[in-house]
Amino acid sequence: MLKFASTGSSIAQGRFDPWIIAAIVVATLIRVIRLEGSTLWFDETLTASAIALPWNDMLATVLTDNHLPLYFVLLKAWVGIFGDSPLALRSFSVPFSVATVLIVVAIAHTLSNRSTARWAAWLAALSPYLLQHGQEARMYALLGFLAALNILLVARFVSDKSNHLESGFLTINTALLATHYYAIFLVAVEFPILLLLERKRLRAWLPTLFASCALFVMLVLAAKYLATPHAGGDYDGIKIIGLPGMVWGLLAGYTLMPSSSEMHDKGLHAIFPYLPIASVAFCALALAAWNGLKTLSRPAWILLLGVLAGILLPPLLMSNLFDIGINPRYAMSGAPAFIVLVAAGLAGLMHKPVGKVCAIGLLGIASYASYLHLEEPGHGRENIAAAEVWLDQNVPKDETILITSSEFTVLTSFFWPNRRFAHYPASSIVITKDNIDSIVNAMPFVGRPRLTFMIGREWLSDPHDLLVPALEKRYGNCGGTSVRGIRILCLTPRLTS
Repeated sequence: MLKFASTGSSIAQGRFDPWIIAAIVVATLIRVIRLEGSTLWFDETLTASAIALPWNDMLATVLTDNHLPLYFVLLKAWVGIFGDSPLALRSFSVPFSVATVLIVVAIAHTLSNRSTARWAAWLAALSPYLLQHGQEARMYALLGFLAALNILLVARFVSDKSNHLESGFLTINTALLATHYYAIFLVAVEFPILLLLERKRLRAWLPTLFASCALFVMLVLAAKYLATPHAGGDYDGIKIIGLPGMVWGLLAGYTLMPSSSEMHDKGLHAIFPYLPIASVAFCALALAAWNGLKTLSRPAWILLLGVLAGILLPPLLMSNLFDIGINPRYAMSGAPAFIVLVAAGLAGLMHKPVGKVCAIGLLGIASYASYLHLEEPGHGRENIAAAEVWLDQNVPKDETILITSSEFTVLTSFFWPNRRFAHYPASSIVITKDNIDSIVNAMPFVGRPRLTFMIGREWLSDPHDLLVPALEKRYGNCGGTSVRGIRILCLTPRLTS
């Protein structure tokens, strides 16, 4: 009997369901493929740097960097056993991602039927969104796992398969609210959902949810006094597609959307190559979601739709009120509800030709996007290895290298701790048309026959891409290279004609 320890529910009335078991096997296999397929990306270097600190310093660093400590505490304990290699760091997320697939199946079975559970199993197993987060050294796989457990317990309660939301629910909410600030939205939206569906059973859920809300208030205060204001970042013209972008990320992950550098360079135009496939997919997705709402019971669709609205809309509102960026990863708490809603729609449409077309299209997009992720896990991020080869061949270890942008400073310090770097211009300066001439003319050539300048993530310090053309015009060229995400200039102090 396939059981879920937290609920005791079964999937197939005393028998293994081969379709679900096959999906779990596939989910496990693809999550362990190419875990070392790329160097750590920027956010992962922050993880690795944090857990390398002593416990007290780690907690202080994490809290002031707009994150909560549970993931880092667990990961630090993990690396104490398995080491801190990229493989060890990323492998910590794998079991949470696989377990999320199991729990999504349980949610689908609780709210609908075996057919929906089968579709949910395969949508979750092949999801490029869950796959990528299940292969990275960040907290989102843990967040998705805890969110799925939370939704499962509420689903069982509103489906009359449990009588109370008790200590287990409070424990999960505590863990959620210690993992990521955006878990606030999941816990908060469940109050109106339960008030709408379970007014007659207030005593069965209100004390536990009230305690969760007390944690909610504490977390808001922690965010106010501990978090710093640099979280997120906006892309020119992108806010208008923030909500559809988050939904698209839930379906297709990150390989079928523009990279950060493309969005910073091109703004809204960066999405144009992806519009044809996204337009077709959204039609299929809308049909499946609409049919899911029609076929599910009232408590089921109110729960799923309420969770999705509570997860997707607040980040969009915050982005406009506080001028911060939004990212599909912030929707992780809503991924289980999203998958179950789509699965219910596909299960109800399979007797129609259009349903089969929708199923083929949505599973096809998910499979293709997952293939692209496994083919190139770096997703167009900085080619650190190629830059390192060039540096080793051309720049002595004791030569000071100029770098720009605060984020690139983090990367260079992490990957090349034995080299010397100097931030130029100062990290607080953003290059504009008004200051570019003074910055270029003040290059610190004194006593040096040349300067090596590494430029990366320049959208933070040089959003209008003014620096490189000005340097190339003002100074001589003694070599250099350009690799994915990084430009390296070798400059001499002579004037060009």
